[in-house]
Order: sequence, then C-alpha cells, then structure tokens
Amino acid sequence: MSSLDARISATIGWIHRSQLTDGHGGAGWGWVPDIPPNPQNTAEVVCALTNAGESIPRAAEVVTLVGQNAVVREEHGEWVFHAPIDLSWRLRALQCLGIPSSDPSAAACRTALITAQESDSGGWRMSGRIGPVSVSATSSAIQALCGDTASDEATARAVLRGTMFLAESMLEQDPRTQPMYACAYVAAALARPEISAVGGKKIDRGRDLAVQHLLAHLAAGYPRIEEEHFRRADVADTWRHLSLHLSVGALLSVEPRTVFEPVVRRALIDLLDLQEPEELQAQYGGFRTSTEGFVTSYATTQALDSMLAARQVMHEKISPARVFDLICRDEGRHHLDAQNVIEFGGYPVVMNSPAGIGALLAGVPAGLTIALLAIGFADELGKAGSRALVVWGMLFVAFGTLAGLATRFPAVSKLRIATSVFAGYTAVVLPIVSFLLT
Repeated sequence: MSSLDARISATIGWIHRSQLTDGHGGAGWGWVPDIPPNPQNTAEVVCALTNAGESIPRAAEVVTLVGQNAVVREEHGEWVFHAPIDLSWRLRALQCLGIPSSDPSAAACRTALITAQESDSGGWRMSGRIGPVSVSATSSAIQALCGDTASDEATARAVLRGTMFLAESMLEQDPRTQPMYACAYVAAALARPEISAVGGKKIDRGRDLAVQHLLAHLAAGYPRIEEEHFRRADVADTWRHLSLHLSVGALLSVEPRTVFEPVVRRALIDLLDLQEPEELQAQYGGFRTSTEGFVTSYATTQALDSMLAARQVMHEKISPARVFDLICRDEGRHHLDAQNVIEFGGYPVVMNSPAGIGALLAGVPAGLTIALLAIGFADELGKAGSRALVVWGMLFVAFGTLAGLATRFPAVSKLRIATSVFAGYTAVVLPIVSFLLT
C-alpha cells in the first residue's frame, strides 16, 4: 500500500464489510468475520471507528446488541457478556454511540462495574470474584468510567482507587505489571486526560516507567501474543493480548517522541506487515493477530488505533526532511545512504559506505596485527592463548569486511553478505592461521 492513509481507509473498509446481523434486531461484529456478532467485539469496533472519526453503520442495531448482557447461539446456547472486562468495553461503546449516562443500559453497566471493584486493592478481576486482580481489566474499567467522573461521586472514587492501584503496582514492580501487554494497558490508562488532570508524581512516574518498560521489551524482542487465564463462572477462559498491536498504539499515543526510537519504528513496520494488502484477498484491509494467525476484529481495531496514533505523530512531530532521512536509513539503495549493518541487543549499527570503508581500513590492519603478534609469540603465549588471540584478531577483520561490503553494496541482502563473510573466514582464513601455529 502506498501510504498510511490508504492503509487506514482499507482497514475501515474491512470493518464495514465484516458487519453482520445477529438475527434478533441487532448488528455488529464477531471476533472473526464468520462468527456471529457479540457485544464485546462489537464494542471494540465502535470505539475504534469513533477514534477514527467514522460514523457507526447501522447504529441503532449496534446499540441494541451492545446493550445486551448475553447473546444466544443456536449450537452453544446462551453466551454471557457481563464480566468486568466485557462491561468496560460495552460502557465505552455506549458512550461513543452517544447514549447518555442515565440510559438504563449505560447505568446498568456502570453500576455493575463499580460493584465488581475489588475492595482491598481497588482493582478489577477479569471475571467474577475468583482469581487475581487484573491489570488489563483495571485499565479497561478506568477508561470506561472516566467519562462519568464529573457527574457521579461514586464513579470518581472508583476511578481514583483503580488509578492508584495501577500506579503503585507499576512503581512497586508488581509481577502483574511486568508483561508487555500490561505495560501498554498501564501507560494508556494513566495517560487519559481525566487521569492526567488529577496529576501527582506517583501517576506520572508510573506512566513514565510503563513507557520505559515497553521500550525495553521491544529492544529485547517481544512476544506477539501473551495470554491471561481466568474463569467465567465454571468455565476456564483465556484472553489473548496482542502485545505488538497494543504496545505500538500505547507508545505513539502516550509518548509521541518515541517514534524516533528505532525499535518503535521497526515495531510499527512489523505491525503494518500483518495487514492483508491485496485488494483481491477476501480479508483485504484486515489485520492478522500474528504472521501465522487469522484476521480478526480485535487485531484490526487495535492496529487501526495504532495507525491513527502514528498518523497524528507524523502530522505533529515529523517534518518532510525527517521523513526522507528515515526512509533513506531503512530503504536507501545508494551506498552513501545509511544502512543497518548489524544489530546488537535489538539496536541497529547504522553506517554508510565511507564509514564502512573506515571500519574496513581500521579493522583489517588491527586484526592482522593481533594475529601476527599471536603467531610470533606463540611459544610464550602457549597454544590456547595464541589461538584465542588469533580468533580475536580475526573478529576485527571479519567485522571490518562485513561493514565495508554491506555498506558498499546496499542492494545485496545483509544476511547474505554476513553469511559469506562468516563462511569465508571459518573455512579459509582460520584454518590457514591455525596451521601456521602448529
């Protein structure tokens, strides 16, 4: 696809095409296009479309579906949606649909959500009264209740207690806040305007720490999907968090300057690669959960939020000259353009051809000097010491050669060059030098 706007447009098109009727006066979305719609997935889509400034198709029917506590599936019977995580999304969707807080459906969601708050910690569980308090459920509840804090004192107290639970858990390095998805939820919740207005160093530090953890996760390599296990009544359930989708959206929304971090740009590219790009594909415009995963409504809505945040950052933070520089750095095909030669710990080593030649001219003489000294003083160093120094010297030669070739021939795959250099030195150079030491 040619641009971010085109991707966003294709995503919204997929959402419109995927809407289904529930056969009982409602309409909405299921977690995949061929599954009957349900209130929770429909609520996610409503929030994403509202964030994009789009009108909700068949809005009256969508309101009917989102307001239901349960839907009936012919093959499996009643499917309930009144757990705290479901109530949070449904309440947020009703707000997006313009339903007043006094409406019976919205009031029932809000009351049930406040009642479900855990009395000791101030957090929320994913479902019921059994199991640990959930960071993701608490974050979702806070964001749902934020809209009513000005008019309802009980709601304001619930939001404040939940907010302090998130901030304190983050600062105390509670294990529940350590997964990547949890950091994304904490950052998003503590960055809400209503929460930021409350202020306080604890909230600010908790949000900043969540952002730092997200950057560290991206740099260290990240799981595409993380699972959170809980129970709905007597049934075991699993909530699959899309760590990549959530983290990109949270970072670009909460701390737009992170777009200049290489790991964030790379994560955004990885995310965009999950979109179905061909118009002839059945799921054109939708997003997969992972490279091998299905196109789903929740993956698509989370990716849409991330793309909207990225577009906002581009409009506000990035000049045309900066965009051109970033494009050349990642996709430049001239040897004077900067190239990602190799990565250490998730961070790229960036060079152009003059820098690569400099590394070659410095690395080869240095490496050969070390190797020749090791050969010349082999008796004094001993066999193990001399060979270790030879290997160390050859590393300088190998890196200099890799840098020189990779930057001078940017159109050739870096992996192919690195493989050739490694094969050449292990198959030819090291055996010859080892023979000289025998």
